[in-house]
Amino acid sequence: MLTTVPAPAGFGVAELQLDIDDAEHERRRAAGLGVATGYGFGGLNVLMALPHGLPVPLATLTDHQRAYIREAPAGICTVTDGQVVRHVTRPCRVRLATVRAVSASQLALEATEKFTTFCARQVIISRAPSVHYPEKLLEFGLYGIGVCLQHEDGELETLAEPRPWRPMRHTPEAWWFSETAYGRFLTGQPAPETAGPLPAP
Repeated sequence: MLTTVPAPAGFGVAELQLDIDDAEHERRRAAGLGVATGYGFGGLNVLMALPHGLPVPLATLTDHQRAYIREAPAGICTVTDGQVVRHVTRPCRVRLATVRAVSASQLALEATEKFTTFCARQVIISRAPSVHYPEKLLEFGLYGIGVCLQHEDGELETLAEPRPWRPMRHTPEAWWFSETAYGRFLTGQPAPETAGPLPAP
């Protein structure tokens, strides 16, 4: 399931394309579990230390890890016979962050750069770049940020393709970002439209 949601708070005006993990989404619904960010990075650090679906003896965990497991909401993990099994996994993958702007400005570049460690990035502009000022487009390309020009009829013209994003490693920060984006999906908030494009320089 591919859906578009607004970026989480603190990341500015952007639209995120999410690839929802349908199996994990349905499992959470059945367990009455929404997002798994109640304990911030600390909780996700504990979860990342546990292999998914495999029992781990509680005796091998730290006091901090056992304390989190005792307080974790239903659907996160289960404890049976002195062993804990983690059930929760990342609920979605963020494929692409899109920032809308009047032009390929430095402001648009900086807005899309916020998503560098999480997903591919692109900016949709409504004003064609000047033929006498191609350097900014080259700069977007250097950073791997795609650029599309939206014509008056709504058609999108690709000026630069976004660089495919490949995660180097699984981090609590990336998991947290996915969880907060998933939270946007759960609340059903519409994606921002023309009311929020970045201004021209």
